[in-house]
Amino acid sequence: MIKVLLVDDSASLRKAIKVIIGNHPEIKVIGECVNGSLVIPFLEQNPVDIILMDYEMPVLDGIDTTKLVKKLFPEVKIIGVSFNNEQFIKDGFLSSGASQFLLKDKIEPGMLIHEIINCCPVH
Repeated sequence: MIKVLLVDDSASLRKAIKVIIGNHPEIKVIGECVNGSLVIPFLEQNPVDIILMDYEMPVLDGIDTTKLVKKLFPEVKIIGVSFNNEQFIKDGFLSSGASQFLLKDKIEPGMLIHEIINCCPVH
């Protein structure tokens, strides 16, 4: 079972992603955080395999959160997501240790499941 943490300040987007991946037998959303500052305390209590990390959030953005997660929990895989198609965001996620970057408005259900499974082969 691949354990997923959703990190996004949009409740509607978190809900949509849960619907998309919620029925897949190998993937389970085990938590949600509304900003980056909540991620480390969550991970200290709940091991996860992968984080779907939004870029633009209050308090601590996705790139800075990715750097922190990779420093403290290097085994956790991260897929950065954003509506913003600026190259510096994609580059920022990837150079901070994210495995992948996806544009929110281009995410299709099958593709998202495929990316999660590719990042974290079922163990």
